Amino acid sequence: MAFEEYDDFEQEQIVKDWIKNNWFTITLGIVLGLGGVFGLNFYKSSQQETRYKIANQYKTFTDVMELSEFDEAKTLLTEFEAESGSNFYTIEAHLLLAKQFIKNNDLEKAADELNSVIAAKPDQLMTEFVKLRLARINNALAKHDDALALTNSISIESLKSIAKEIEGDALIAKGEYDKAIAAFEESIENGEGYSGKSNIEMKIENT
Repeated sequence: MAFEEYDDFEQEQIVKDWIKNNWFTITLGIVLGLGGVFGLNFYKSSQQETRYKIANQYKTFTDVMELSEFDEAKTLLTEFEAESGSNFYTIEAHLLLAKQFIKNNDLEKAADELNSVIAAKPDQLMTEFVKLRLARINNALAKHDDALALTNSISIESLKSIAKEIEGDALIAKGEYDKAIAAFEESIENGEGYSGKSNIEMKIENT
C-alpha cells in the first residue's frame, strides 16, 4: 500500500504550530548557523562551543543527505546522537531521514526514525504529530492495531480530526465498518482530517 504525504494545508498548519512553540530554539539554531554574529552574551563560552559543534554536526549530516548517501547519513546521526544526546537537531535529522525513506517507500526504516523521535520525548505537539505520521505508516504496513493505539493517544484538539480519519482507515482494513464510519464522521465534525472533507465523505460512501 503506497504511503501519501500530508497535504500542503495540513503541513503548513503543523509547521506553524511547531515554530510557534519552538521559536527560541529555532532562532538559536539560526544564530549558530550564521556563526553567532549577534552573539549570545548570556551563554558561557563553553556552552557556545558545544552549540557550535552540534550545529556543525547537523550541517555535515544535511550535506550527506543532499548527496543521497542515506546509509552514511544514518551512521553520522547515530554517532551524533551518541555524542550529543537528543536535541532539536537530532530530532530534525530523524524527521529528514523518515521523510526520505517514505519517498523511497521504505516504510519500515521510516517507522524506525519516527519511533526514535517519539523516544526522544520532544514537546507534546511534535510528539503527537509524529505519532500520527507513524500511525499512517502502520496502516500502510497493515499494522492496524498499532495505528489505533497511536491515534487513541492523541489529546491535542487540533489533531483529533486527523487521528479520527486514520482510525477510520484502520477500522476499514479490520472490517469494522460501522466503527469506521463513526470515526470518519467524527473526523468531519472536528475538522477535515488530513485528506479533506470531500475525501472523507467519499470514504464513508464507499464503506
